[in-house]
Amino acid sequence: MNDLNHTHHYFLTFITAILIALFLSACSHRENSSGFKATEVINYNTVYTDQERSDASKAIRALADDVWADMLANWTYFRMQEGLPIDQFEDLTLESHRMQLKQIAGYRSRLNSIKRDALTGDDLITYEILSFQSQQDGTNDDDYWLIFDITPYQAPRLFNLAIQALQSQTLTTELEAQHYLKLSGELADMIDQLIAKLEGQMERGIYLPKSALPSTRLTWQGLQKNLVASIRVDSRRLKTLSLEKQTRFKASLDQLIKGRIEKGFKRLLSSLGENYETHAPESVGLSQYPNGQEVYKRLVRKMTTLDLTPEEIHMRGRAAVRDIAMRMKSIRDQVGFSGTAKEFLLQLKANTNYIAANPAEVEQRFIGYIDRIEPKLNDYFKTIPKAPYAVKRLPLEAEAGMTYGYYEPPNDAQPVGYYYYNASNLPERSMIWAASLIYHELLPGHHFHIATQAENEALQKFRQNTFDTAYTEGWAEYAASLGIEMGLYQTPEELYGRYVGEMFLATRLVVDTGMNGLGWSLQDARSYMSQHVIQSESEIASETLRYSTSIPAQALAYRIGYEKLWELRKKAESTLGSKFNIRDFHRTVLADGSMPLAVLESKVERYITREHP
Repeated sequence: MNDLNHTHHYFLTFITAILIALFLSACSHRENSSGFKATEVINYNTVYTDQERSDASKAIRALADDVWADMLANWTYFRMQEGLPIDQFEDLTLESHRMQLKQIAGYRSRLNSIKRDALTGDDLITYEILSFQSQQDGTNDDDYWLIFDITPYQAPRLFNLAIQALQSQTLTTELEAQHYLKLSGELADMIDQLIAKLEGQMERGIYLPKSALPSTRLTWQGLQKNLVASIRVDSRRLKTLSLEKQTRFKASLDQLIKGRIEKGFKRLLSSLGENYETHAPESVGLSQYPNGQEVYKRLVRKMTTLDLTPEEIHMRGRAAVRDIAMRMKSIRDQVGFSGTAKEFLLQLKANTNYIAANPAEVEQRFIGYIDRIEPKLNDYFKTIPKAPYAVKRLPLEAEAGMTYGYYEPPNDAQPVGYYYYNASNLPERSMIWAASLIYHELLPGHHFHIATQAENEALQKFRQNTFDTAYTEGWAEYAASLGIEMGLYQTPEELYGRYVGEMFLATRLVVDTGMNGLGWSLQDARSYMSQHVIQSESEIASETLRYSTSIPAQALAYRIGYEKLWELRKKAESTLGSKFNIRDFHRTVLADGSMPLAVLESKVERYITREHP
């Protein structure tokens, strides 16, 4: 429903997704700095000495620290987040992909040497997470070749991050100036690596679908213009250097830009020209490529963090669409509307009561929904994050490329968690689901989860920086749905707006699996979505390309995570009966931060056993 995955959090899950696979079940006891405790439900087959337990604890913590060190070494985002110097940019080669797989195999080997049953508390949860992330799942070269890095949701994100890194680079000494030139050269290397991958895909008969080419070309044309302008350095940044050194630096940078970067972009765009389009398929989805079905199944497991098949998810999506449609019809009946669901959606979309007159009104409406929920938070949550939250308009230059907006977590430089909203084209931007959106993005959604995770000092850096899309987005959707029982959707139309958001996510289960696993055409997917969702035809066109050509399976995580959280809550309620406490349940879910859903399920089982032995 939102664009969080399009920016900050998609980037995080893009980084960690390569690690995620099937979970090896385990149980644990934990106690953290927040005072939360869970009972120990481990059947030890062996009695371990204190020394063995200490050794196991040291081993798993050392492994987690090494994983974090590898993340810092390989990803620009994390180095910037930690205020560390940027020594290099991402390596997009097949060799790097293979090295990552060897690295994961090394993690797996180290895990196998650790006595799992000798672990307790956070150490055992860390073991569970790393076991899930590093289990062998068959990933091979196919997983490299069948990801199209050139689409709008892939490598361009890394280039934009590299631009941020360069713009924050100080240029007060000649050594720093030489380092700037080195990093600029690495940007040129990234372009060369993308071209090499594109050519390698073509040699293997792997082409982007024709329908994805226009937006992909536009993306790289825009990036070329932005990148070249962003790399050039204003003289004010060089004022501490002598005029001679300034001149030499600018000449070297200009030579690099013209000789490698501009020519690289020209080669890349030329590679996507008429010859490419001639070979590009009309069909979409991973299953059309050799071994694409197996790659898609692995992506499904990585993104949902559950062992579900595309067929199972497809049927779950259809069932969810039917259920939501019945709830929406009940509201239409309640307000006396006799037309079709599509007609009601169009009427709502055109309703001026849900059209903001200006950006200030957009902001005030979001603030109004925040004011509604704040007095009720303590009834549902034992712990409220310390970090403040607010809403702010997106930068104007970013609004054209985003459907909605995104949440940006608090950090040292900006201690407020912001939801950046899109205030462009307001007459066409219905706020019928604005309440659901802000409860997803800020509280008790993303802000509650992410700020709580960051503020838990008991977690190692690896754990503080682990983000699973299914947990992250599943929690945010669950949080937005809490608004129903909290009485926050105060009119039938506002509740209908919540269901509009649910319907959008449910249809994605159907069309993502349809296009990538079941042979659906792009038009099949667009027709299906247009029957059920409020989004415009252009938005549906963009979204379906995203699912089928840019980041297959990622859109599945939202609804799957939401459904798993409700499944776990209902199980806790039915088992515990009068002992069930919603504040304890929410603390159980949030206390240790993001984790694969299978790990979360194990954790909730322990909570249930603790409360109902």
